[in-house]
Amino acid sequence: MGYDTMKERRQLAKELDKKQQDLRKKKQHDDWLAEHVFPDLYAQFAKKPIDPKLAVFAGTKSDKLPYTMRSLFTKLTAQGFTCKYFGVPESFKNRKEEYAYYKEFFASYAVCKCLYIDDIFPPVYCVEPRHGQHVVQLWHTPALLRKAGYAIGKRGVAGEIVDRRLVHKNYTDVVSSSGYVKNTLASMFNCSEDIIHGWGCAHTDAYFDRDHIRNARHELVRLVPNLTSQIGERKILLYAPTYRGESNDAYTYRMLDLLLLKRLLGDKYVFLIRMHPLVRDSSMMVGDLRDLVHDFAFEVPQSVPIETALMGSDMLITDYSTILFEYSLLTRPMIFYAFDFEHYTRRRPLFYDYASFVPGPIVYDSAQLAQAVQQQADSFNEEKMRHFAHKFMGGCDGHSTERIIHYTMKK
Repeated sequence: MGYDTMKERRQLAKELDKKQQDLRKKKQHDDWLAEHVFPDLYAQFAKKPIDPKLAVFAGTKSDKLPYTMRSLFTKLTAQGFTCKYFGVPESFKNRKEEYAYYKEFFASYAVCKCLYIDDIFPPVYCVEPRHGQHVVQLWHTPALLRKAGYAIGKRGVAGEIVDRRLVHKNYTDVVSSSGYVKNTLASMFNCSEDIIHGWGCAHTDAYFDRDHIRNARHELVRLVPNLTSQIGERKILLYAPTYRGESNDAYTYRMLDLLLLKRLLGDKYVFLIRMHPLVRDSSMMVGDLRDLVHDFAFEVPQSVPIETALMGSDMLITDYSTILFEYSLLTRPMIFYAFDFEHYTRRRPLFYDYASFVPGPIVYDSAQLAQAVQQQADSFNEEKMRHFAHKFMGGCDGHSTERIIHYTMKK
């Protein structure tokens, strides 16, 4: 028995040593890209003049254009600009493929009028843009609730990256949803408030399109499997929590009593569940539960645009997710299901005092949630929600896309 235990320990030690070696190699490779490859490629292609009609979009989350960039990309293209999107693959097959990707990216970046990003994008932090270029951080959420970047300090992976100063450098402009949130953005990006502009977020323009909003319920019901035949005249509750853990190992908790919610709310509501896209094992209904709540609870596929899910719902149930900012533009009720508040905020501190910040009731279990839904249906405070939206989303008025284009591509 002792021999087997020692053998297992040696095997575990070998595996840990291999992981550490792989991490060291990755760090060395990333440093080589940052210190040599990226600056050399940029210098090589920057010998050409800037193309005033070229806009480059780049993101690390997907090889598809994210919805936060879609409005800008579409409108710029319609106005005669050339738009290119670079999404980094999850992994490269080999170093040759990786080099070819970055060579193609820098061939466009070095001569574009504007580079738009909506998250961390390492090549941007290794070379300063030349005079006449814009590097615009759109960020993927309209405003901030959880601390991130430099605001989080030396904590875990995020802190390690920040210490190496590989992130959030060389922006010429940062887009914000209102002037009120400038200080939180400056804290996260470690930048001057002078480069932060309350132009509003381009993707929120859709929330001012009445036809789009009017058609969203029909579209949502159509896109969610089995919902069309079940919904009837019932209203839609959308449960859309953020993830737990780290972004590369995201998970969620199954902390809803769907049978209780069905018994208390099922006559008037259907319950739609939309998990964060980083969560892979995202089903809230396992075993026999799916059959028991099949006419009440429905899972929203990731293929359904988040704006369709938000606009098509009558009430939002979330937790610490920043989609609350977008939803506030609809002036509809929100409930905050914060069953793990103490545990969550120990790992992910917030910019604001949660209890006074959220524009709706906070609940901690399914019974409280059902009660809050019933109360909000009768006593929703529209004025409080409008005040919240004006404070945090005041730059969003349906014309943000055009403003961003004006200041970054036409000036």
